[in-house]
Amino acid sequence: MDPNAEDRPPSVEVVEIDMEAKSEPAATTCSSAPSPPRPDFGSRQSPLVPPPLQAPLASSIFRNAVDPNKATLTPSEPMPEDPEKIRQWQEEEFQRKLRGEYEQAQRRVGDIVTSNMDRPLRLSSIRLAPPPPITRSSFLSSLLSSFLTSVSPHTPSFLNPAPPSPQNLHEVLLTTRAIVQHLDKFGIYDMERVGVRLEPRRGGDPDEVEMVLGLKEKGRLFMKAGTEVGGGEGGGNVTARIRNIFGGAETLEGNASIGTKTKSAYQIALSTPLFTSPLLSFALSAFSLDRDNSAFASHRERSQGGRAKLSAILPWGTHDLQYELVNREISHLTPTASVSIRELAIPSTKSSVSHTWTSDTRDDLWMGTGGRLLKLTHEYAGLPGSSELAHFFKSTTQSQLSRALYPGSSIHYSISSLTTCLFPLFRASAGSSTYLPDRTYLGGPNSVRGWKVGGLGRRDGPDSLGGDLSWALGLSVLAPVPTKEHWPLRLHGFLNGGKVVAYDITRSFTDNITKMYRSPNLSVGVGLMYRLEPIRIEVNFSMPLIGRKGERTARGLGVGVGIEFL
Repeated sequence: MDPNAEDRPPSVEVVEIDMEAKSEPAATTCSSAPSPPRPDFGSRQSPLVPPPLQAPLASSIFRNAVDPNKATLTPSEPMPEDPEKIRQWQEEEFQRKLRGEYEQAQRRVGDIVTSNMDRPLRLSSIRLAPPPPITRSSFLSSLLSSFLTSVSPHTPSFLNPAPPSPQNLHEVLLTTRAIVQHLDKFGIYDMERVGVRLEPRRGGDPDEVEMVLGLKEKGRLFMKAGTEVGGGEGGGNVTARIRNIFGGAETLEGNASIGTKTKSAYQIALSTPLFTSPLLSFALSAFSLDRDNSAFASHRERSQGGRAKLSAILPWGTHDLQYELVNREISHLTPTASVSIRELAIPSTKSSVSHTWTSDTRDDLWMGTGGRLLKLTHEYAGLPGSSELAHFFKSTTQSQLSRALYPGSSIHYSISSLTTCLFPLFRASAGSSTYLPDRTYLGGPNSVRGWKVGGLGRRDGPDSLGGDLSWALGLSVLAPVPTKEHWPLRLHGFLNGGKVVAYDITRSFTDNITKMYRSPNLSVGVGLMYRLEPIRIEVNFSMPLIGRKGERTARGLGVGVGIEFL
């Protein structure tokens, strides 16, 4: 039969009606006499055949769930005649209804949850369904128990982010969010596929609920290869990482890289959380580094050693406590190496302990418009195993402040500073000096602009000798290109200053600090800055204003590529 014919058989529409029986008083009950039965009801001559039943569609299920009394929607446009168009029209109509009914259902669920926020509820247990196959059950039990019971007084309070024991639906939802955020910090679960639901506890009180968590673990093996550009050099690297290697969120990571200045660098590190908290971790690492410093000091530096680091993330910043044992070697001297470099080309060993505190609130690492950075590092070298001259106290301070020129302005400025003070603790003797790897160097497009890399401070012929005391200060102003405010390109103007000197152990501490800040180097310049994540590119015209005879200046155009700039 042609489905498009005009004499199609009439269709039968089945309408579902929800009926609710209500008991009423007998005095008000109204009844009518039953109608006599039809004589042909159920007879063989004229049997009553029920219409064929069809399974309910998803739209009717949603419709009944949202509003049982809602009438069937009338099509907004006439039904086409072509069968393919009919199918397409029905699909579009179904999706249109489904979207509207789903949004209405969401609103109704939101209204129900909002109206029951103060309902008394207690979170009595947390169940994993199914349990993660790799993570140890003891690790998860210790991790989640802090959200159900009070924490031991011997455990530092900052390691426990759990809110107080929930007493109503609103607090239960807040606890659920805290648990998910806490799990996300370990980096071993796929948080986009986490399932969370609340169920009445079996055999418990009516106000007790059980949280059911469905955790999906990330792949254990991760590998990445890429290139890196910054600090005046480029190179390639390969990183391999094994997550959750022992089932307690431990990570084993290996890294290898080669470059133009860093000829080779290898490192392997094993880190693990402490007290089942992502806010406190311990790491052991071994490394090997071969760096070419011939561009400014006519040598290559090779170092090998190991580190042990304890890290804590606190509300007021990140703390890193580290022990390092490293053996350094100065080799591959160029034929033009100066006498000073040749005299300092001796191997040394350093055994030191250091502490670093970092607080970073910047909104952007490349084009900061607000926030500040403060980083303090203090190092004591001279522990057993150190060479004679590797005995010192070193302090490094790095800071940056970014602000708009005035409220609502698209022009921003930033003030950056870097100060390093190395105080020798060995006995004064003729010819005593610090080792080359422990000294600091300033100058270059990423440091004090207007000078070449390592161009500030003492020199011997073509070689920079670095220094023990140094400081650098930079003021940068960034403005958008006119009519192109949306471009990642900014106009850049700067004023840089700094100085590098050696620590004279025959003079007082005050005299050395005064010498460091007296008669600083100074440069100005303008240029362009481009943001290309994860690096920043600068093309500047620099002009040194104050310098010293013998220092290596870089007047004119210069290109800087990297992440950290003065």
